Amino acid sequence: MQEQEQNRTEPATEFKLKEARKRGQIAKSTDFNILVIVCGLLTAIAIWGEAQWTRLCELCARLFAGAATFQVDVDGTAQLGGMLARETLTTLLPFAATGFAFAILANIVQTGPILSGEPIKPKFERLNPVAGFKRLFNKRVLFEALKSVLKLGFFAAIAYGFFVSLWPGLSTIAAGGLGAQMQWLGSSAVGLLFRLGLALAVVGLLDLLYTRWSYGRDMMMSRRELKEEVKRREGDPQIRARIRELQRENLKQARSMSRVPEADVLITNPQHLAIALRYDRERMSAPVVIAKGAEAWAAEMRSIAARHGIPRFENRRLARLLFRRSQLDQPIPPESFLDVARLYADLRKRERDAARYEVAR
Repeated sequence: MQEQEQNRTEPATEFKLKEARKRGQIAKSTDFNILVIVCGLLTAIAIWGEAQWTRLCELCARLFAGAATFQVDVDGTAQLGGMLARETLTTLLPFAATGFAFAILANIVQTGPILSGEPIKPKFERLNPVAGFKRLFNKRVLFEALKSVLKLGFFAAIAYGFFVSLWPGLSTIAAGGLGAQMQWLGSSAVGLLFRLGLALAVVGLLDLLYTRWSYGRDMMMSRRELKEEVKRREGDPQIRARIRELQRENLKQARSMSRVPEADVLITNPQHLAIALRYDRERMSAPVVIAKGAEAWAAEMRSIAARHGIPRFENRRLARLLFRRSQLDQPIPPESFLDVARLYADLRKRERDAARYEVAR
């Protein structure tokens, strides 16, 4: 397996990428998704945050104001619980809907619309504890764990640097009033979130680039895999060559049927084979095969010969020999010369007897 991976030097074909996409195997960065979702939530906070915070504060004020008159019984508790559930759901619904919408948007931006049930199909091999242990401690999992530690360290370093920069001014802020302290706390929180947001953007974009590079590397193919894919898509080259050869032979055979009326004689097997010969003493050194066929072709040749009055001779051995060894528009093989000469001599004798019969009449 390792040797096969080392031989993967060719980029993946479009066919392989489409097949992998159908199986749900795509390049998708989780950090990029988190980045988009966080951006969406920050946008929602900027739009609805103040209004929802005010609504939450009013809810808390009503709860404190009515605490003295709250009825501790089943009906009162159910009424209060329903009200709290409705208010909480109404407060959080815009943010939850925005996060859900941006999560879908992040996946569409990365991979486009894709529907595949392959990743959620049950696979019984996953129940194998040995295979599960191997998946738990393979190189990819260890690398992802190391990457998570590095990201956590990166965010921690940014937060630490931010708090260190605030340390010299803490004494001045502590001596100020409550309003100044709350304003400083808010501006500091915004500054920290801004720095962490930039760090998350850097991590998300880098992880997106790495994920696509890693996916392209994993999808690379060896030359043997390329050849197997071509065979799978277009068929075995030898089979395709054989099909083309058969098509050419059938076309040539069909064309040769039109030359059967030119034949001197038709040699049959008697039902399975038929070979049509033509001989011109002045232009040919030996008789030439102008048409031959088996089964249905042979039946067609016998029908044409009968319609045009071409003599038919039955000779099983000679028919098999000529069918195997002869080629269309080529002279007959030398080992058939004697039998064909006797056949033509018999043909000439028939023609002379027919001529005498006509003269006698």
